[in-house]
Amino acid sequence: MTINWPEKFARKGHEIFLSGLPIALHCHHYNMNLQKTLESSLGNDGSLLIYQAAEESSYDGLTSFLEHFPKINTVKSKLELASTSYQYCGLGIINFSQIGPIGGRIVSPHSHHVTGWLAKFGKRENPGCFFSRGWIAGALAVIYEKPLGYYRVEELECKMALARECIFEVTKT
Repeated sequence: MTINWPEKFARKGHEIFLSGLPIALHCHHYNMNLQKTLESSLGNDGSLLIYQAAEESSYDGLTSFLEHFPKINTVKSKLELASTSYQYCGLGIINFSQIGPIGGRIVSPHSHHVTGWLAKFGKRENPGCFFSRGWIAGALAVIYEKPLGYYRVEELECKMALARECIFEVTKT
């Protein structure tokens, strides 16, 4: 099945839509300053807020997209869609080849958030891909037909801390 991305990824005036749902695209200055502000002011609660917002967003977005394209109905095709949409939205590259319904590992060799963080603030001492973690959790819940919050995603290695790639571990909550 071919998806007409220019049709599904549309601009109407100053608004951007993906499959009819409004989405927000911001530059790394906005995203990294938002993350730093939330981490600095709220600590772990700020990191959790980013995670949960991304989880809900990917869950709602992927659910809506799949409702519009019922022929995308296998786990493999849903994983491919998730990977492609993540990349198409400029978020980076994620590899779902080591994942299953009970969890596994996900590798990301490139990420908007990593590039932005390193450009603005330099090396972190701890993993910082809270958005990616949440996005992955929400997407997997849709793909494996689980409720929101079913998966926990932790970052084992992070390019923000100068690792070779970001490695995420997915488990059931």
